Formats: sequence, C-alpha cells, structure tokens
Amino acid sequence: MRLFSVLYGNAGGNDSNIQWAGNNWAKSCDFPGNDMSNVQISGEDCGGKCAQTPNCTHFTWTRYLGGTCWLKSGEVSKKDAIETSDPSMVCGLMEIYSSVLWNGNNWALSCDFPGNDMSNVQISGEDCGGLCANTSNCTHFTWTTYLNGTCWLKSGPVSKNDAILTTDLTMVCGVV
Repeated sequence: MRLFSVLYGNAGGNDSNIQWAGNNWAKSCDFPGNDMSNVQISGEDCGGKCAQTPNCTHFTWTRYLGGTCWLKSGEVSKKDAIETSDPSMVCGLMEIYSSVLWNGNNWALSCDFPGNDMSNVQISGEDCGGLCANTSNCTHFTWTTYLNGTCWLKSGPVSKNDAILTTDLTMVCGVV
C-alpha cells in the first residue's frame, strides 16, 4: 500500500490536478489497468507507438527499465487518469478518443457517459433525450441498440467533456 501512495499520491479522480493544457497527454499521471503490452522506448515516442498499435487507445510512460511505454486498450477519457507524485510519468490518449463531436447539439453519436445509471428503458433513440428531460434527476443519457433499443438514464453533475468516444457508431449520448 505504501508503494501505491508513493507512486500515486492523491489518486482522487474528480479532485485531480492533472494539467492537460489543451493536449491529449499530461505529466504526473497514469491510466491504471487495461495494459495490452509494454515496450522500452523514450517518452517522446510513446504516443506514436500507441497510434501505430492496433486497439491502443491510451498509454502511460514510466522510467521503469530506462523508459517503458505501457500500451493500453479500452474506452477512456481524461477523467479516468489518476494523478501521481512522479513528475516523470506521462499519460495520454489517442486524439480520436479524446473528444466527442457535438456539432452544436446536446447529443452526439458514437459516445457514452459511463456510470451514474439511474434506470433504463426500452425506447427508440429519438425519444431517449426527451425521456431524460422529463425524468426527475436525469441529467444525461446514453442510448444503445441493446434489446432493440435501450435508453440509459443517468444522474449527477456532468458536462459534454465527460463523454467518451466509442467504436459503436449506433450509440448516442446526450445532456439535458
């Protein structure tokens, strides 16, 4: 446990002080888990290695063994990164996974708001946002083709920046 606190310091999720500075990478952070593989490589080349590796969506670079790039897979957003006390660590995500295209709407395609589910209802995708708007405490939603169309009503503080891209082109997410 001591090693965890030395490496990760305040792993406080929403309380994180990770400085993305408009980039898709930051220092003193990690994306724990979801490791696909690792390679000894310089920190500057880690993101490029991820981009060249099929299914790599994000990465963490550490000084381990002179410099190790941990290639990772799965749905991810910047809010999944945890702060570390090691200023040499770098974490990042591929640009395609870094932002959802809202196109001026309150809903978007190929995205999800993981977690914070209140309930779900079998309904058409076109009716999901309206159902959320008319449901007490519903602040956002995700619609999927599960069971021929399921609207996942969600609650809690959220912004469009919390949405993550998915590879499912039929998924819809939105905010009320």
